[in-house]
Amino acid sequence: MKIRLNEIPEEGRNYTFNRQTAELNSVLQDLVKNNPYSINLDIRPLNTKDFTITGSVVTKTPEQCSRCAEDFDFVVNKQIHEILIPNQESDRTGKYAKTSSTLVTSDSNETNVSVSEYSKQQFDLGEFVHEAIALEVPFNPYCVNCEKQNNAKPFIYDEKMGEEVKPNPFQALKGIKLN
Repeated sequence: MKIRLNEIPEEGRNYTFNRQTAELNSVLQDLVKNNPYSINLDIRPLNTKDFTITGSVVTKTPEQCSRCAEDFDFVVNKQIHEILIPNQESDRTGKYAKTSSTLVTSDSNETNVSVSEYSKQQFDLGEFVHEAIALEVPFNPYCVNCEKQNNAKPFIYDEKMGEEVKPNPFQALKGIKLN
């Protein structure tokens, strides 16, 4: 779903997506499967080239617990605050490397503002939302039951199989008989 940024009015435009509106069903199918989702985003121009995206993404992704292998739905509740800037074209001899960056601003309620690039006055909103959901799912998700059981002690994969018994040096002398 590509948005033409040059068509966004000065007051901004609000986008609402869910399973019933169906615009993002195919884009999000691999992440959310048949779970419902609610996406509310507001895109506003900062100037003629830069834009802000604010809003929220609420959904569930089907996952498998990394501790007990139980299937469960991982809840995603993400607040979005992004600045869109035009793609900075550079030739292969450019001196600067591209990185994704996070700004810290003092005038907003959120401390982290991410920056994304767009090209040709178009922004792929579907791919942006897909990436936002995928980045919220942890590498090794665990279910609520495992969280309750292991809340007091940290979980480690390297388990001790028992204490090592130190051999007693005098044990070998037990079997020796003196005549």
